[in-house]
Amino acid sequence: MVKKKYIAPNLITAGNMFLGYLSITESIKGNYKMAILFILLAMVCDGLDGKTARKLDAFSEFGKEFDSFCDAVSFGLAPSMLIYAILTKNVPGSPFVVPVSFLYALCGVMRLVKFNIINVASSEKGDFSGMPIPNAAAMVVSYLMICNVLNEKFSLQLFDIKIFIAISVISASLMVSTIPFRTPDKTFSFVPKKLALTIILGLLVSMYWTLDYSVFIISYTYVLLNILTYFYKRFGNEDEKIDSEDETIVEEFLEIDENDEKGE
Repeated sequence: MVKKKYIAPNLITAGNMFLGYLSITESIKGNYKMAILFILLAMVCDGLDGKTARKLDAFSEFGKEFDSFCDAVSFGLAPSMLIYAILTKNVPGSPFVVPVSFLYALCGVMRLVKFNIINVASSEKGDFSGMPIPNAAAMVVSYLMICNVLNEKFSLQLFDIKIFIAISVISASLMVSTIPFRTPDKTFSFVPKKLALTIILGLLVSMYWTLDYSVFIISYTYVLLNILTYFYKRFGNEDEKIDSEDETIVEEFLEIDENDEKGE
């Protein structure tokens, strides 16, 4: 018999998958705004199920696998179908339509499989190897959102199908990369907690006006900060190692020189 504490988080996870399913149906209909909205709502459910599981101490291997399968639908297949629909509309008959949209779905599923192999069900949320799939979905949909709102409010035509294809491929590649991505709270740790709470509350209150901008800014800033941190640690540490080795060589040389002087 299933314990009661597992019911709530698993229901929220199922809601995540249901919203992803609805997004796919809207993409098929050509209703892109609703497709994007359902993906965003799925992200909310994805965040809530983890918090609920931690609150109830309701972690299990089933929950972990169930969450990954649902994420594969909501943040893998749903954005992939959205990409397919957008490309079909803008470049019908292009040989890139299927490869680009399928590549995103494939990398998303591979990313989730890797996550499940590396991690075990736990109340502790660790860092990621490769970009988390919800942020990949956010990169894709937020570009469409920002282009749409700028076009409607300021008549700025910023949407470019080549940029959209590039974003789809880059987000897919980052998911299966070995670049370490820290959790959002660690990535934005420079923001004071009191200020962070104020910002979150402000976004929630003004969501109708700021959602299109905030999702774009947060998702791309998250990627940029983690990539910069990765390259800084990788190449910065190498420089520090070289400097350290140079200092060691100099010190050894001076010691030898002192010993020679004493010997004379």
